[in-house]
Amino acid sequence: MLTPIEWWGGLIFVVGALTYRMVMGALETEDEGIPWYRLQMHAFYLLPAVVLAGYFYPLERTALQYAYLAVLAASLVMVLVMLAQELTGDTSEDEAPPAEAEASDGWASVLGAVVLYSPVLVACGLGCTKAWPMVQGLV
Repeated sequence: MLTPIEWWGGLIFVVGALTYRMVMGALETEDEGIPWYRLQMHAFYLLPAVVLAGYFYPLERTALQYAYLAVLAASLVMVLVMLAQELTGDTSEDEAPPAEAEASDGWASVLGAVVLYSPVLVACGLGCTKAWPMVQGLV
């Protein structure tokens, strides 16, 4: 029988995998050069998956604790990078959208960001709760 956190952890993995597949499917384009945005999206979804997987294991060795903290830090940096990109947007300053379209898109983009970011934010939150006692013990 699974404990409640293991059950919710599995649900977070499933929702994260679905949103990851949905986002990566939307980015299926043939671009020249290095696909930086695709690499960012891979890191944005896969690093928190590693953090969530590590959440369920006791990390007794110091090297494992440092590795877990490093992956958690990289995951939090990727969350900040993606949030900064969401806030700055991809539209140019010369092209201002009409006020009606901006008002109706506001709630849709907030709901879309909550759906896309929820598995990542939950994984990072759980990772931070696990990391706090480790940080206190290492310092």
